[in-house]
Amino acid sequence: MNNFSTLLANVNRNNIHPPPEIEEVLNFFNSKKHIHDRNKCHAYILLRYSVAKECKRIGEFNAILIHKVVDHLWNTSTLQEKAEYVNLAQRVKSR
Repeated sequence: MNNFSTLLANVNRNNIHPPPEIEEVLNFFNSKKHIHDRNKCHAYILLRYSVAKECKRIGEFNAILIHKVVDHLWNTSTLQEKAEYVNLAQRVKSR
């Protein structure tokens, strides 16, 4: 996939919303990578994690395209969908 619209059409929103379980996110933040700071966790980062995971599932690894999809999905998500990610981010920070 080499363009935004193709990637966006292939992303399954059902794999993005609802957000992943808290255990999966905590494992991500507790990984050996030093760039993952649980205290800096916010909803957009968690959405980016979900979208990147979905893109990996369909075979897309272009970071620029993934970023564009994340931006688009964040801007077109409902308030309820965003709230689920905000709540998850708050739960991650509190652990």
